[in-house]
Amino acid sequence: MISIKKYLLLFAAGFFNLAFCAAQGNGGNTIKILNAVDFYDGYAKPIDKPVAEGLIRLSNTKYLRKLTDQEKQAVGNKLTVKVAVKAGCDNYDRIGSVALYKTPKGKSFDDKGSEQYELLRIMTPFMYRTREPDNIPYIAEIDQLAPLFKDKNSDIWIMSEVFGTTGAGQKEVIGCNGSLLTFTVSVDLITEKGSSQESNNLYSLFCNYTMNGEDTIAGYNAKAATFTLKKDVESAKLYVISSGHGAGEGGEEYNWREHVVYLDGEEHSRLEMSQNCAPYEIYNTQPNGIYFGNIAKERRSWCPGAPVPTRIINLGPLKAGEHSIKVTIPEARLLETKSYYVVSAYVVTQ
Repeated sequence: MISIKKYLLLFAAGFFNLAFCAAQGNGGNTIKILNAVDFYDGYAKPIDKPVAEGLIRLSNTKYLRKLTDQEKQAVGNKLTVKVAVKAGCDNYDRIGSVALYKTPKGKSFDDKGSEQYELLRIMTPFMYRTREPDNIPYIAEIDQLAPLFKDKNSDIWIMSEVFGTTGAGQKEVIGCNGSLLTFTVSVDLITEKGSSQESNNLYSLFCNYTMNGEDTIAGYNAKAATFTLKKDVESAKLYVISSGHGAGEGGEEYNWREHVVYLDGEEHSRLEMSQNCAPYEIYNTQPNGIYFGNIAKERRSWCPGAPVPTRIINLGPLKAGEHSIKVTIPEARLLETKSYYVVSAYVVTQ
C-alpha cells in the first residue's frame, strides 16, 4: 500500500476553495483536478519539483487529488470530464486515463475497500510541439457516475495518468534536447443540476485491468467479476472501456477484436470494437505510420488523438442476488505477440 501520510498537510483548511470555481453564465460548476500540470518521462528518475497544494505526484506520469466535501456537494445530476493535453517532448501516441477512487471516509485511495471507476481513457496524438494544433481536448459525459459523489460516508479521489517518454523526442523535436517533459495536462469535472433522475446504484467490476494472456482464472483471454443486488432492478447497464496494445509483428495494436460479454454464465452480447480515426487526423502533426492515405477506410480499436469509446450494454432487468459478468476477447493473440488489452467495466442499475 502506498503511504500518503507525508502529504496530509496539503489538506489544510485553506485548501477547501482550491481549484473550485463557478462556471459563469450557465449555473454550473467546474472542479479543476489538474491545472496545466507537467508530466514527465516514465522511464526517468522521479522528478522532485514542487506541485500545487492539494496535489500528490505519485510518479512522473501519475497524479492524485482528493476532492473536498464542498466539491463533492457541488456535483449535480449532470457531469462531464474534460482533459486537455498540450504537446511537450513526447511526439508519439501514448495512453492516458482518468479514474475515480471511492473510499470509506478518512481512508487512503488504495484502501482495500476502495471502489474504482475509469471515467475516461485517451490516446495522445503524434504531436510536434512547434506545430499547430499543439493541444487537444477530450470530453466525456459521465452522468451515470454522479451518484458516487453523494455518499457522505466516503471520500472521492481522482487519479490522472498519462504515460510518456522523451527518448525519441529529444532527438526529433526542436528544443527538446535533454528534456523530460512529455505533456502538460489539465483535467476538469464540469457539473450542473439537471432534471431529477431516478437514483442509480453502481458496482465496480474491474478498472484498468491488464489482460495479457497470463491470467487464465476466467478462461482464455477473459476477465470475470461478480456483483450482488439487494433487490430486483428494472434496468441494468454494463459500461466497458477496452483498448488493445502491442506494436510488434501481428500485435493487437493493429487489430480490432470482437469482445464477447457473458452474463451469469450465458453469452449476452458481442461488441464491435472498431473506431473511425479520420476525425482525429488533424491533431497528428508529427508524420507517422497510421495517418496516411485514406484513413477513413481503416479501422482500429483506438485512434491516436481520440478518446477510447465507452461501450454500453443493456443487461435488462435483473433479480436480487449475485450476478457474474465476464468479458472475453477470444481471437486476441496475446502471448505470442507480447500484446495486451486494458479493460475496465462497471454496472449501473436503476
